[in-house]
Formats: sequence, structure tokens, C-alpha cells
Amino acid sequence: MALTTNTELKAAIADYLARSDLTTQIVDYIDLFERAANRRLRVRQMETSTTLTPSSGSATLPTDYLMWRRVTWTGDIRRELEYVNPSYLQAAYPDTPSGYPSIFTIEGTTLKVRPTSTTGLEFDYFQKISALASGANWLFTAHPDAYLFGSLAEAYMMLKDFQTAALWKSRRDEVFEEIETLSNKTNGPAAVRIMGVTP
Repeated sequence: MALTTNTELKAAIADYLARSDLTTQIVDYIDLFERAANRRLRVRQMETSTTLTPSSGSATLPTDYLMWRRVTWTGDIRRELEYVNPSYLQAAYPDTPSGYPSIFTIEGTTLKVRPTSTTGLEFDYFQKISALASGANWLFTAHPDAYLFGSLAEAYMMLKDFQTAALWKSRRDEVFEEIETLSNKTNGPAAVRIMGVTP
């Protein structure tokens, strides 16, 4: 059985379920799996970078944002900004002065820097896995079994066959773990480089 397109995936799910009356629901099962994958996975293939231009020290996060990795101010001398709790940012800079930013925080869908600046920020982050309904994504291309197992887990949960759902959920989680392990291995050696003077 080929699993190279969304249509082939939906046909495979229907075959495994031995049901021909769940065409509409199968779309929901795939969507629920993708939501689970976006909550669980933070791997190399999800890393991306964009430029944010703050206004009054604030910039809107990308719509596909999941988790930040690095925020770099791109002024005369590039500098990585340090993350702080929102309450600390407010307490440390109650008057929102302008200058060279040193810290940032995230509140809702907004990234804030202090001191404020309108210079661009290089923003590295983990992005959401795009919906398969919009075209093949990296997860489906490399790991179609994750889609199949995860969608079947959601299907059997909806059908209230909890024992079978647990079986497919276990298979899905095995693939998730393998994807995470592979990502860690392909990120390079796990060496730590310390900057500055060491004792």
C-alpha cells in the first residue's frame, strides 16, 4: 500500500477501519493527529528563522509559532537577547525606555524587548507542522506511518474502542520517539561550548 498522498492516507485509514461511511470523519482524525504532533514534537525539521520588526518594543509572533529558540538583535553589534518572565520585564523597565535591547519576553502572541528598539530581530523558532490538507509536509513525506498510526488512534477513540485506540496510540508514540532520537543524532555531537572565562 502506497502512502505518498493525502488521498492514499485517507484510503488506508478507511481500509484499516474496514469502514466506508467515515469519509468526513477521517479528515477530522488526521487533523487531531496533527494537533497532537504539534504539541509533542520539537525536532530539527521544525526549526526556522524569520525577521521581526518591533514597534514600540513589541512584535507579533509568526502565525505558525510553537516555541522560541533564539532572539538576536541585529543592530550595530549583534547580540542575543535573554529571556525573562513577563513580570520581570515590566518591573525592570516600567517606563519602556528606548536603547539597545538586552532582554525579551513573550506575552500571548506578542514578543516584547527592553529597552525598546525598532531594529530588526532575527527570530529562530519551532514552527507548526503544516496541515497535510494543504500539501505534503516533512512529517508525512518522511514518516507516513506516524500519520497512519496517529489517525487510527484518534479514529478508535471516536469509535469508543479504547483498547484498539491504545494499541495505535502506542505505535504512534513509538514513531514520535524514533523521530526525536533521529533528530538528536542528526543535530551533531552533544558538546557544550562555554563562552567567556571559566573557573
